[in-house]
Amino acid sequence: MKGKLRQVMNKRLLKNFDWGILICVIILLIIGLISLYSASESTNQEEFKKQCIWIVLSIPILIFTILIDYNTFAKLSKIFYGIMIVLLIAVLFTSAVNRRKELD
Repeated sequence: MKGKLRQVMNKRLLKNFDWGILICVIILLIIGLISLYSASESTNQEEFKKQCIWIVLSIPILIFTILIDYNTFAKLSKIFYGIMIVLLIAVLFTSAVNRRKELD
């Protein structure tokens, strides 16, 4: 029974999935990587490597998020909103970080 339910859920997910958004995200990722690669060509490509690592790490998070029912997000939205407001207020009480050395 569980296997059949999972199969129906997977078909419904693929049928209702917005493929246009996924294609746009992939195109933007590729454009961003090409731009970053060309901009960091004279250096050791460290920023490009970091970006590739973050993209690879974010793909499982994207898949996990897609699999969660949107009603779950709707139920938790007020909690997430409150947490984000608290975090934004917390930024006001942090000290500034001087990163000028890294920019030169």
